[in-house]
Amino acid sequence: MMVATNDTAAVERVVAAALEAEYRLSAEVRTVVRGVNWTLAAGPDRAPVAYVRLYRPEGRPKAEIAAELAVLDAVVATDRLDVARAVASQKGQLLTQLEVPGSGTRPMAVFQVAAGEPVRARPDDLRAAGAALADLHGQTQLAALAPQRELAAEGEIDRTIARIEDGFATERARLVAAVADLRGQGMNRAAGPAGFCHGDFRMANLHRAIDRIVMFDFDDCGLGPQWLDLATVGWWLELATGDGAAELWRAFLTGYDRAKDDAELSNSLRWLVAVQHLRSLRFLQDYCQLDTETWVDALGSAAGMVERAASGSLRFLRGS
Repeated sequence: MMVATNDTAAVERVVAAALEAEYRLSAEVRTVVRGVNWTLAAGPDRAPVAYVRLYRPEGRPKAEIAAELAVLDAVVATDRLDVARAVASQKGQLLTQLEVPGSGTRPMAVFQVAAGEPVRARPDDLRAAGAALADLHGQTQLAALAPQRELAAEGEIDRTIARIEDGFATERARLVAAVADLRGQGMNRAAGPAGFCHGDFRMANLHRAIDRIVMFDFDDCGLGPQWLDLATVGWWLELATGDGAAELWRAFLTGYDRAKDDAELSNSLRWLVAVQHLRSLRFLQDYCQLDTETWVDALGSAAGMVERAASGSLRFLRGS
């Protein structure tokens, strides 16, 4: 569900007032991303001092958000990893409530600015991202704090496909066939270690500050197969980097301290790339209203990705 109000300026004024009253932070506020979650920056255009997230009013219980913020607070910074943490209000609260014009009361959190520059599609950045993810996955204390939701749960793919409307029968049939092909090859589960997962480990959610990667946007974090985070990187490379995907993937694996793919990892990644693409499709189903042409494109893209996973032709896994 998208934000109801059309008065962006009114929301920005309310957020600025809340920052002044509850955080003793006086700054101009501007919208960065207006979507299911509304993200705003506080401070000058090129040098913000904080980011504010107004969480979606439905579909995200406050307990889950509180768990996300607790995870961030518990991450131990290393030479290779840090996170943009939530900032406490004057009352010591990481999560507050704000009456938002046009969309009622919404949970609100204020975050540190992630140090560094956006991660780019180059081997050195991907190697650093792999090393940071290895450090995150190694922090076993995070599992006890994480939102208690299972990522990549069995049957989620089928439930997502079942929700595709009858008007898109061709695309649905392609997805059904490709998923059946994966399962017929025995690729119907995620192998590897289970534990805390970032849940949306894309390059857009990472900054690099010299040799350290600073992570943010833990909105989808939870418990599950940790190779889902690796698959998200592979999925992003598949979508965004074309023929350079395999070289970048090898750099990422080196940083993650795996010399190369083995059969277990490669097969698991083929399944998890399909899972991740259909997770993104489910988000569209849950929160977005798209016209028919856009749905055809989205469903066709999903079918193509799962078909490449089933046929073993994912570009990032070439040479594995």
